[in-house]
Amino acid sequence: MLWYKTEAQKEDVDIKKRSSIEKSEWSVTREESFEKYCFEIVFGFGDKLQIENKKVYVIKNGEAIEVTVPQKHKTFWYEAWLGLRAFYSID
Repeated sequence: MLWYKTEAQKEDVDIKKRSSIEKSEWSVTREESFEKYCFEIVFGFGDKLQIENKKVYVIKNGEAIEVTVPQKHKTFWYEAWLGLRAFYSID
């Protein structure tokens, strides 16, 4: 038995592709926001933020303290933000 897509099913696939692109663009924008939040948190405490070898460090009083190692490239800044919130005990 052969299965063929109807025109309506083809349109559904096209719609899914378009929303996927929008979701991807939204994810990039969201990650940019989390990057900004990370720097705001760290600078708010008078420290510096350093990213090295896919690890997030806070430079506090000249000492590099490893905060987190984000697991996914796509959510790097979100994971860093979560780690910084835990490090600084921000609810």
